[in-house]
Amino acid sequence: MDIFEEIHNRKKAGQPFVLATIVRTAGASPRAPGAKMLVHPDGTISGTIGGGKFEKLVIDDCLGLLESDRDHLIKRYSFTQSGPDATGMSCGGEAEVFMERSGRPKRLIIFGGGHICRDLVRLAHGSDFMITVVDDRPEILSEYSEPVTAVQTDADYRKNFPPLDPGCYVVIVTRSHKCDRLILEQAIKEDCAYLGMIGSKSKVAELFSLLEEAGVDRDRLKQVHAPIGLDIKGEGPYEIAVSILAELIAVKNGVTQGGR
Repeated sequence: MDIFEEIHNRKKAGQPFVLATIVRTAGASPRAPGAKMLVHPDGTISGTIGGGKFEKLVIDDCLGLLESDRDHLIKRYSFTQSGPDATGMSCGGEAEVFMERSGRPKRLIIFGGGHICRDLVRLAHGSDFMITVVDDRPEILSEYSEPVTAVQTDADYRKNFPPLDPGCYVVIVTRSHKCDRLILEQAIKEDCAYLGMIGSKSKVAELFSLLEEAGVDRDRLKQVHAPIGLDIKGEGPYEIAVSILAELIAVKNGVTQGGR
């Protein structure tokens, strides 16, 4: 398989990897600049940058990059027996390798597949999110296709409720306040990177009061982004979707903290 095709397939599937590319050589080198290799989390590879001790050192550095918070690394390897960055080889040249990590995309789970969701999905496609849309209406879900995952639930959003984790982003934009409340009751029990719900300030305050009376901790409610989205005075589904995506990106990049 062509290495670029594999990169495309792994990105589409949300599978992490590191792309290692020789960007400079001097003297004798196993491969010329431009040689590429994919390193997978289990240490297996696709392609080669020359084999031997040199390639093993690059694989180890790529695996370290996968476990770090860094997105890239550039490193020089000397094909000598000793000295800084030595590979234990004796051909006397050197190579510089650029390693770029492609991590697992963030999960974006949207409850409610209506107008706002449609526009948000279109906008979010370019923002490295793996998108799941949850709705109880099969005719609405039929409008979504791969790479979006469509999940049909029941009228109370209990059936097939997606598992949530600290790395996922949750957007609640259903067609009714009742559904919004039922979803929030479930979602707020989990730690998420982002939890946002649509609604006017008065409706949000009313819903929060009901949840607090039901035993939901006030501090947990403060972490919910509601009304959802950055305040850009947007009107209509598209502008609301823009404000939601802007807030998602801000949270993902550490620009904002906490809820409203």
